[in-house]
Amino acid sequence: MHLSARFTSLVDAYPRLLWMLGIGSFLHSVGFAFIWPLTTIYIHDHMGQSMTVAGVVLLFHSAGAALGQLAGGWLTDRIGARRVILTGLTLSALLMVVLGRYESWPVYVAVMIAFGITSSLAGPAINALVALAWPNGGRRAFNFNYVAHNLGVAVGTVVGGLLADISFSVAFYGAAILFGLFVIFAFAAIRPAGAEPHRDPRAVGAGPAQGDGGGLAGTTPAAPEWPVPWLPVVALFVAYLTVWLVYMQWPVGVSVHMQALGFDLSVYSLLWTLNGALIVVGQPLLSWVLRRVRRAAAQMVLGLALIAAALALLLTSSRYGVFVGSMVLLTFGEMLLWPVIPASVARLSPPSRRGTLQGFILSGATFGRMLGPLLGGMLYDASGFNVQIAVMSAGLVVPLLAVLLFDRTRPAMVPAEGD
Repeated sequence: MHLSARFTSLVDAYPRLLWMLGIGSFLHSVGFAFIWPLTTIYIHDHMGQSMTVAGVVLLFHSAGAALGQLAGGWLTDRIGARRVILTGLTLSALLMVVLGRYESWPVYVAVMIAFGITSSLAGPAINALVALAWPNGGRRAFNFNYVAHNLGVAVGTVVGGLLADISFSVAFYGAAILFGLFVIFAFAAIRPAGAEPHRDPRAVGAGPAQGDGGGLAGTTPAAPEWPVPWLPVVALFVAYLTVWLVYMQWPVGVSVHMQALGFDLSVYSLLWTLNGALIVVGQPLLSWVLRRVRRAAAQMVLGLALIAAALALLLTSSRYGVFVGSMVLLTFGEMLLWPVIPASVARLSPPSRRGTLQGFILSGATFGRMLGPLLGGMLYDASGFNVQIAVMSAGLVVPLLAVLLFDRTRPAMVPAEGD
């Protein structure tokens, strides 16, 4: 009874819709993890292409992802989040079936670019619904979805590797099945009553939006509007882009550096296993910190400080323990940063622009993930690992200044305390 009561208390601590969105994010990230970690191996080892070609394909895939996030946010505000989720996932499932069926290099390139677009459509829609599922939850709501997403990545990476050992086609079909399961789940379970983002009346006609399969039950009354506070939103966009750009120096530089030092690739992979485990088991410590760090900007600054410390630690020694310590600091830094930035944008967003602004901020992270490996690789080739890490770490001044600008220009009507 005691365990049952604790489980019930945990379930009741979060809104039902947030649980549904968390399950959906888990399914989505499991399916995506079947594909993304295997992409370079598939292109280089299976398709016989060079690493340069693989990098170009990944670049175009990421560009498609940024486009998909912007489009997904715009569509969320006009046709409803649920419709965007269903459309993006259905198209993603079909594309994975194509990859499983046809082993052709031109087909693979075209499908991966299209998959970048379709697989990213759902992200802004899910974030918009997370903000509406628990309006008073603030940062906790986005952290809940962040943990669910990372659980899916951890599971998907392991299972996807096992499926790829059988056949890459099996991994592609497995991803299609996961996306299909999310489609069924979203259709059956994600039905927010009165919690769908407001649709722009210029796009769907005047008057209240009717329940139309986009996720509404009944009608949605007109919500109060305010102008988009673009200066703090753009400041967060710059912060998200640049901190991701710096963050990417860890996976880009450390993997090559450790191999140059004689460490096995499996030993490097264990560090990312540690990353996933800490995101889950570190939640009580994170909750303790958040109860004391009340302002969103203060949480961002603390996260930036931990990432800076993680990178600085890499310059002190080449012992494996240093890499472990750096990963611990890096993980807690991302745990503080990744949920709070979209949560802060959600608080700044007028109801008619929630999806659009979520797509905008998520595309910032994607651009950072695109540019980080390119710039880091150039520095590594030109001057070596230490210069790469030192120079790119100095770039953390940019997101720090952007966060301070956000905090200074955030409208007084948007609460920053107690969230």
